[in-house]
Amino acid sequence: MPEIARGGNGASSAALIPGRIGAILAPMARPLCALLAALALAAAPLRAAEAAPGDEAAIRQLNDDWVRAYLSCDVARFRALLAADFVGVLADGRVIDKAQFLAQAAEPPDARDLRLRDVAIRVYGDAALAGGAVTYRRANGAAVRTRYTTVYARRAGAWVIVWAQWTRAAPP
Repeated sequence: MPEIARGGNGASSAALIPGRIGAILAPMARPLCALLAALALAAAPLRAAEAAPGDEAAIRQLNDDWVRAYLSCDVARFRALLAADFVGVLADGRVIDKAQFLAQAAEPPDARDLRLRDVAIRVYGDAALAGGAVTYRRANGAAVRTRYTTVYARRAGAWVIVWAQWTRAAPP
C-alpha cells in the first residue's frame, strides 16, 4: 500500500515511492526539494569563491564517464562512481538504490545514437550538480528524450554520485 503524504493544508497525495527507500525518503522529500532550490538560488555567488580549480572539469569528466559506463555496461566503473548511499529516481518514478542500479547497469541498454545536449555543471563547494538532455533511439526506432540531474558530493577528497534523477521529456 502506498504511503500517503499530507501537506500542510491537510491535503493528501499518494507517495508512490515503494519499500524501504520510500519510507526513508517520503518524510525528506519536501525538505530536500527546498534545500536543492536554496542551493540553486542562493549558493550561486558562493560558486566562484568555494569551487576548487578543476572541479567543474572533474565533474564534466565524471558525467562523460557515466555515459560511457552506461553504453558499455561497465558495472565496475559505476561501482566506483556511485556513493554507497546512492539513490536513483528513474523516469517512470521508481526509486532504486546502488545495488539495484548496478544490476540494471549490467544489462545492455536499448539505446542507439545516444547524444547529450545542454549539459550544465554547477559546483557549490563540496557539492555539485550536472544535468542536461539525452536523446536516443530504441532498437525498434522509437525516439526517446529525457532530462537528467546528477548530484555529486566530495567525500574523502573524491567526487561520488549520491543522487541521479531522470525525467521523460517531450520530443523537441
